[in-house]
Amino acid sequence: MAGSSYIKMDVFYAEEEVTVSSSSISAMGDRIILMGEDFGLIPHQSVVEAVGYLQDGIVFMKAKVTLSTRSQLNFNIIKTDDKQERRSFLKVKVLMNTKLLRAFSLGRNSKAFALNEPIQTRDISLGGIGFYCNRVLFKKQKVEIDFNMLRPGFIAQAEVLRKERGPFRGGYRFKYGCRFMNISGEEERVLCEFVFRTQIENHRKLTHQED
Repeated sequence: MAGSSYIKMDVFYAEEEVTVSSSSISAMGDRIILMGEDFGLIPHQSVVEAVGYLQDGIVFMKAKVTLSTRSQLNFNIIKTDDKQERRSFLKVKVLMNTKLLRAFSLGRNSKAFALNEPIQTRDISLGGIGFYCNRVLFKKQKVEIDFNMLRPGFIAQAEVLRKERGPFRGGYRFKYGCRFMNISGEEERVLCEFVFRTQIENHRKLTHQED
């Protein structure tokens, strides 16, 4: 795949928790060169995880580092997964406290009203979110979720698809499954970076438990 096909690439080195991101990408076969500033340093020959962002999807890769400086990272791809289309969503379990900022009434007028209701996420993907909450919501109702911790000013709009009655962890009464709506390309990349990083962290925890 030509380097020009990638919009952006993230590289994650788990042992030191170093993440390198770049939109200046050159590819020659399985050799990738990323250019930028203030890159974290990764030991030579280290195995890293990488994700390439495309106009129409994402590609997860495993690679070996051949050069690491503050302004350049070279690596050779060891393994490449099949491209995941923009709407083929990788889901990760993640417990994170945030808020429902607003909800919209059902019906033609769809009036917004403030909530500021605490929620705890259960899982997140590029396509949607599962969370625990005490607020009564309805199927097809739209809500706004605070993702300021992922990027300042990031407020995601979502539509309720599923509802289950508890009790659940933390004493919450309901569990909801929602799909994201009107997510921009940049917001989608922010979500993808978070999902990708969480997937690696979850894998590390599982590996340590097995050891």
